Amino acid sequence: MNKDKLKTAYGYIPIKELLIESMPNKPSVNLPTYIDYLYNSNYDKKSAPIKIMLKNNKIGILGRNKNIKTKNIKWIRAGNSLHKIRIPLSLDPKLAYLTGYLYGDGGFKDIKNSYKKHNRFEHKIIVGDEFKVQVERVKHLFEQLFDLQTTIRDERIEKGENMYYINPTSKIVYRFFVKIFGFPEGPKRNIRFPKIIEKAPQEIRRWFIRGFIDADGDVRATEHYKNRLSSPRIKVRLAERYFINQLKESLNKDFKLNFTGPYSNSKRDWYIQCAKSSMINADKQTLFTHPIKRWRLEKFLKRSN
Repeated sequence: MNKDKLKTAYGYIPIKELLIESMPNKPSVNLPTYIDYLYNSNYDKKSAPIKIMLKNNKIGILGRNKNIKTKNIKWIRAGNSLHKIRIPLSLDPKLAYLTGYLYGDGGFKDIKNSYKKHNRFEHKIIVGDEFKVQVERVKHLFEQLFDLQTTIRDERIEKGENMYYINPTSKIVYRFFVKIFGFPEGPKRNIRFPKIIEKAPQEIRRWFIRGFIDADGDVRATEHYKNRLSSPRIKVRLAERYFINQLKESLNKDFKLNFTGPYSNSKRDWYIQCAKSSMINADKQTLFTHPIKRWRLEKFLKRSN
């Protein structure tokens, strides 16, 4: 095993050439008051209460105590969970990026089905990637934004699947994304850009797009080509046509790119793509922050000149 190179399905990438993008804290906009949204009487009458530690060291219980102000909260947790969750007060690039990434490559467990099968609500999120370095970035965002500690799991790698993943499990964090950003509980169907993202400043929206593109965008695996390169393109493929149209419009407007489509070569999937001139512009604007995809784009452009 060569510790200086990262093995991919197509070849090797020098680890020292990978760039880890840092995300700014600004711009940011205040989130709406959402504490009451975290309570769902249909579920919470049958599960652990949501406890809130206030800055005056008093405990509040959602569903019992009224008018709890966000600014007065130290932390919040469900029942006797060890996770003391920090609640975000604003939408900034880090939260926008994580939201975009979850829209692309995240899943929220269907808690109604989990209750039917196991007689308990399992507020689980799963998010992963082929490359551990990217999962470490996502893991760190959960820690920064929510104080939620997770463990990177690799049992699928051991079974021959190319996927490292984390399972953030927290009623508070699960409800936060479902209520504020409109994530579906269960299969991702009929998804739309979150309204709060649509209304946000352009730079925040750009970070949402970067998150989604890092999850679901595809660029040529440059390490595979030793001599003649394949035709240049960035492609995004998914089943949701409405969402991919929104994505195309935002890429072309917010990044000044020229994605075309959507096209379909099956009954299920749609894709958009752009060619070399837009790839150059995408590279200049750091459309990809995923270390491997960013490396592939930069190397492809250098080798094609």
